[in-house]
Amino acid sequence: MKSVNDRIIVRVNMQQKNEMVIAGVKLKTAMKYESNHREKSPVIAEVVDGNKFIETGRIILCHHNHFYPPSPYFMYDDLFSIPANHTIFSILNTDGSLRPVYGNVFADKVPIESTLPMPPEYRKFHLNRGVITDSGWTHFKVGALVFTRPSAPYDIVYNTDGVERRVTKINSEMICAVA
Repeated sequence: MKSVNDRIIVRVNMQQKNEMVIAGVKLKTAMKYESNHREKSPVIAEVVDGNKFIETGRIILCHHNHFYPPSPYFMYDDLFSIPANHTIFSILNTDGSLRPVYGNVFADKVPIESTLPMPPEYRKFHLNRGVITDSGWTHFKVGALVFTRPSAPYDIVYNTDGVERRVTKINSEMICAVA
């Protein structure tokens, strides 16, 4: 089976949407989110037929809306033909880290300034900015302070090898300015 029209074919077990075991490696996304819902619930997918940017056999994290019935991307069984675009958030590296793709970047959150010392659990963050930590396939520089549309940055929370990891993803189309 071969993908066409700038799509890739992925395998997604919807019963295993938030957790997948492939070749003995277990990856799962968070099941519990912060009360402000700034954490994203991506879908874990295995690439069955990739393209020149994403190799067949890779594990990727994608936007969840592609996979809910009646999905226009559904083929049969557990196979979907999804657009190769910014709705593919990242590729899972062999060390368990993520690499942003298709115009997505990773950034550190920027804390809201306070004249008083704040315990970490009370610290709040701006919802419209971040400092780039991984520019992915974009032209943005690591370390750049970027300003975004309101609420564009959000966290992807996932677990590999029993370790919870968190990255803040921003779609570069939502970046309005660079400081």
